Amino acid sequence: MKTSRFLLKFVLNIFPPLLFNRIVLKEISNDFLEMKVIVRRTLFNMNFHKTIFGGSIFSACDPYFPTMYYHIFANKNRKLIIWLKSAEIQYLKPADSSLKLHFQITEEDVMEVERNLNEKGKYEIWHTVEAINKKEDICARAKMLVYLRDDDKKKKLGF
Repeated sequence: MKTSRFLLKFVLNIFPPLLFNRIVLKEISNDFLEMKVIVRRTLFNMNFHKTIFGGSIFSACDPYFPTMYYHIFANKNRKLIIWLKSAEIQYLKPADSSLKLHFQITEEDVMEVERNLNEKGKYEIWHTVEAINKKEDICARAKMLVYLRDDDKKKKLGF
C-alpha cells in the first residue's frame, strides 16, 4: 500500500503533541529515507530561561524513525510492528533559537533490517539525530532504538 507523503505530513503536523510543541515536519523524501523537522521557539515551548523546553526537543525526536521505517516497508507491501523501544538524549547547549533536525535512514540500514527480519522475524536498530540551532550549534543529540517485528515471518519461522 503506497502512502501519500503529503497526507502523512499533514497528519503529523496537526497531531496535537507535535502541534502544541511547535514541531513541524517540513520535508519527506520520496522514498521516506529522510525527514526534516523544525522545532520553533515560541511562548508555548519556552522555559523560564527563554530557551526551548527539553521535553519539546525530546518530543521532536520521538516519532520520526519508526514512522519512516513503517512507510518504507509499507511501500514494499510488508506490514510490520514498529515502535520506539528506547531513547536517550543529551542536551549540549541551551536552545535559544528554533532548531532543525534531519532524520536519515540509509539503504544499508534498510537492507540490514530486511535481512534480520527475514532470518529472525524481529530486529532492533539504533539511530542518532541532532537538534541544531540557527548558529549551526548542536543543542541536543538523541539516540533512538527502533524495534521492528514481522509477525507473518515469525509464524513461518515457528516461534
